[in-house]
Amino acid sequence: MTKLEALRIIHNSAKSYNENLVNKNVLFISLNNGKAELFETSFLPRNFLHLTGVATELNSTAFYSMARRDRLSSKHIDFAIDGTTEKKLEVLKTLMNIHITAKMLGDYDYSQRFLVTDKLAGTVTSAMGFRKDGEYYLPNTSLKTDVRIVSKRPVQRIVATFIKGFDDEKYSNMMYLAKDVSLNEPMFVKTLGDKVNIPQKMI
Repeated sequence: MTKLEALRIIHNSAKSYNENLVNKNVLFISLNNGKAELFETSFLPRNFLHLTGVATELNSTAFYSMARRDRLSSKHIDFAIDGTTEKKLEVLKTLMNIHITAKMLGDYDYSQRFLVTDKLAGTVTSAMGFRKDGEYYLPNTSLKTDVRIVSKRPVQRIVATFIKGFDDEKYSNMMYLAKDVSLNEPMFVKTLGDKVNIPQKMI
């Protein structure tokens, strides 16, 4: 991968990040041994840089601002010598739709020497890593891998995903729901509590 190819991916992904995720909370609802669990995430402008895997002298906020305005050049980025940058960039576009595509959730198993993260959400081909920061988990890495390979067992199945703006009190915008799941089941109603407004079509 050349720097020009990398910049094309970064610029396009920054626009998707701006449209889909930035300044939003994403709530993943999963099943763990038959019980419903919530995984709440937050996406800030400064988090985008960590998902690209590139090295830069720009601070993370400036990098994201320049990326979404197509202002980055080859002088602004360098690849990691271990080849991880290229792998991250290969799945970055897909991960900008993590609120729609993620089907599995796992606890990181610390199997990769230089990777520091807590939770992983994704699919059999890509994953986004998250670290706990206060009330929410923030994205801090991208991986070209099967979530199951780098997660402790058991890996949880994501059955529903909601998204909201930071200023919204409750989640009401449902982005994904598994076909065999009804959020009106007592188990989900109890777990969701006052956090989610279940769409009328679900009632």
